[in-house]
Amino acid sequence: MGKQALVVHPDHATRILLEQWVRGEGYRAQSVSHGDEAIPLVMHAHVDLIILDQQAPDSECSDVILKLLTHPKASRIPIAFVNADADQPPIVATSRTLH
Repeated sequence: MGKQALVVHPDHATRILLEQWVRGEGYRAQSVSHGDEAIPLVMHAHVDLIILDQQAPDSECSDVILKLLTHPKASRIPIAFVNADADQPPIVATSRTLH
């Protein structure tokens, strides 16, 4: 089946770039533009990694993280937070650092 990554980012060009990056790392990639689209996918499909836009509105990002970390199926999926701000590192945290 292979490893599956889910990219969650509102900007289409950034989603494409992130999809290409995870494919280069050996993942199959799927993407959505908002966190509320990601929740059903994670609950009903096999996902090995979630890449989430750290710049999403605080309430949306917090809601998605809370739902993922508290759901039995999703709680073990690593989440990488990306930040397109040139003044910040591109990956600022993972779900493993949040536990």
